[in-house]
Amino acid sequence: MDNNNIIGIKSYYYLLQQITSLLDLSLPEIRQKYRNYPYCLIDYFEKDVEEKSIEIRFDQEEFTITCLFSDEGKCQSVYLFPDKNEYVTKFISYLEITQSNDYVKNRWTAPSCYIKAEAISHLPCDICLMFYN
Repeated sequence: MDNNNIIGIKSYYYLLQQITSLLDLSLPEIRQKYRNYPYCLIDYFEKDVEEKSIEIRFDQEEFTITCLFSDEGKCQSVYLFPDKNEYVTKFISYLEITQSNDYVKNRWTAPSCYIKAEAISHLPCDICLMFYN
């Protein structure tokens, strides 16, 4: 295995650990954890629906993560939006090697969450990864 492949595997491993550590955290905890990164807080209201989320931008890594919160105020899902599709493609290759895939439910099972690829038609990068409990 070449050194570039090992470095890639380590970066996906650490990113998976970082994202799964956000699940079940509160909004203030996530804000504190990423206080040195640009972020955007979003309150969404429509009829009886009220949702809170935070988007955190990682310029050097070229991706954004979005955390959605439950009614209890805990992070229930994290979306990874890369700037380039190739990042998701490589991350999916990493998941295929390291995580079990449930083909019926169309998701990977990691030790502390599920991971699903989602198509998005309204963004330049047309695929993201969703991490959830």
